[in-house]
Amino acid sequence: MNKSLFFLILALATMLLAQEQDKQTRFPVKYLSAEYVYLDGGKAKGLNPGDQLAVVRGKDRVIAKIEVVFAADFSASCKVVFSREDIKPGDVAMLIEQKPETPAEAPEPEATEEPSVASDAPAPKPAEARKSQKSARVSGSASLQYFHLNDLTGAGLDFSQPTFRISLRARDLWGKDYQFRLRTRTRYNQRARRLGSEAPRDEFRNRIYELSFSFENDEARFNYQFGRIFSRYMSGVGYIDGVQIQHNFSPVFRIGILGGTQPDWRDSNFQTKYRKYGLYFNYRKGDYQSQRFESTLAAAAQYYTSTVSREYLYLQNNYSLGTRFNLYQSAEMDINRGWRKQKSGGRGMVLSNLFISGRYQVSQPLTLGLTFDNRQNYWTYEIQSLADSLFDDALRTGLRANLSLRLPGNTNLFANGGFRKRESDKEATYSYTGGLNKSNFLIRRMALNFSYAGFSNLFSDGHNTTLRLSQGFLPGHRLEVAYGQYAYRIDSINQSRNNQWVRANTYLALLRHWFFSGMYEYDWGEDLEGTRMYLELGYRF
Repeated sequence: MNKSLFFLILALATMLLAQEQDKQTRFPVKYLSAEYVYLDGGKAKGLNPGDQLAVVRGKDRVIAKIEVVFAADFSASCKVVFSREDIKPGDVAMLIEQKPETPAEAPEPEATEEPSVASDAPAPKPAEARKSQKSARVSGSASLQYFHLNDLTGAGLDFSQPTFRISLRARDLWGKDYQFRLRTRTRYNQRARRLGSEAPRDEFRNRIYELSFSFENDEARFNYQFGRIFSRYMSGVGYIDGVQIQHNFSPVFRIGILGGTQPDWRDSNFQTKYRKYGLYFNYRKGDYQSQRFESTLAAAAQYYTSTVSREYLYLQNNYSLGTRFNLYQSAEMDINRGWRKQKSGGRGMVLSNLFISGRYQVSQPLTLGLTFDNRQNYWTYEIQSLADSLFDDALRTGLRANLSLRLPGNTNLFANGGFRKRESDKEATYSYTGGLNKSNFLIRRMALNFSYAGFSNLFSDGHNTTLRLSQGFLPGHRLEVAYGQYAYRIDSINQSRNNQWVRANTYLALLRHWFFSGMYEYDWGEDLEGTRMYLELGYRF
């Protein structure tokens, strides 16, 4: 179909849909990366992977079509199917194609010999009936993956890894705000030889990341979830096998508690020795388009049977002023008792983690950012026997600045640089990255990406150069070729090493929600030589 005719039809369809759809189908564009468009709105507003949206600028000018690749509760990342203009923050995406819902069949009325009597009450309108009756919706994906490493150095490091993944979410169960989530992965590792007790020649690695049932409605007095859960309000707690209960005092303020056991970090199996508890207060007001502020104050504790593993306080704040300004902060204060106090030199309270990140859009093409990172190791029961010298290796404070400049001709320049320094180090570690992205390079839907990164510290220095060229095809197909070089020098022995690689990637959107992706890479140099292959065949539902 001619693209101009398609956009005309798409624009007309979008305007007609806009007259019947409410704000739930309009999703502002928050920001963009080299590959994805990020929307303000996700699963909580009905978006699911595979949904397609038209990007509208102004009142009715359609400039692009995008497809949801991943959807969280309150955000979604989308790939560009095709576009006639560059998408920018502030544009609005409108839902135009969604997986149809199949309502449960209503039972037929029982036969009666009495004549029917007309009711005085008016029959509900179709739109009102649809609004009052929810139908269960199922979304997600399942895929088969295969990875193979062919080692050409003669060291016998050949490795194969077939994988099965599934991600499933069922919403509006029984016509109410009940949800079921499942995310799991099964892998079979095959090595050419045994590499140790923790790396046998053949082994299964099965993981259940999430298996939960929940009731989620911000307008209800209570929300809850149980099973293997991950709390968005207390991400530092990680996964737990337990329950979270939340009380919504108002549309902006909520309080919650959670408790359970920690899955085994090696194989995600259920265990009862490690227990976790948490209490949080959350305040959230505003929206991303104008002004938004969210703050969470929490207390969390972890125990190994009756022994303290970790106790700490957590504070997170996030403020945004439209697309112009954003400030994010997170901090953790460890409370030390018993053996943890001894390990910390007698200090009862320690600021173990502090992270601050700010972004400011100076003008439409120029965005600046600054990040301060003082995240450190903290003692837990599992690593209390670790030598202090090894534990302290990661205690570094860092500062980093970044810049993004959008130029005419579909070109975007980016650069960032910073340093990290440990108290005992004589010199800091410096690192930097710079490059450009250019869309519609040479021909339509071709993209060029070039980046150069480097580092320097007391012991070594090096750099990494990458060049990528990708071509998009209709509908949703993409082919990419890339070349990279990694070189470094070890100062103590005055030795230099050089490695290179070439890679080809492809993504195909097949019929009826099927998709295929593949990668083939050849590596050569002084550290490694071999080939890598990755294949994936999946289905989105």
